[in-house]
Amino acid sequence: MVNASAVDGKGEDTQDVIQQVTILGATGTIGTQTLDVISQHQERFKVFALTASTNVNGLFELCLIHKPRYAVMLSSEAASALSSQLKQAGLATEV
Repeated sequence: MVNASAVDGKGEDTQDVIQQVTILGATGTIGTQTLDVISQHQERFKVFALTASTNVNGLFELCLIHKPRYAVMLSSEAASALSSQLKQAGLATEV
């Protein structure tokens, strides 16, 4: 279970802060299940970054849906391919 409470800039607990989440292995079973939960609670969570090993097309699809600030691939070749796809789609996600 994820605790969505956070501390605001004044040092006080707040339930209104959106938690930014990084998903390691986003294209795998646990990663996709976690993203499904995040999608159901968009008022509490935002995807900050996604990572994947080699599944460029899978990570590209997840970037289209979740629009993370960052996407990370294991190899430079995969990262280049993902970067090209994201640019063609007009997404601002950095690789």
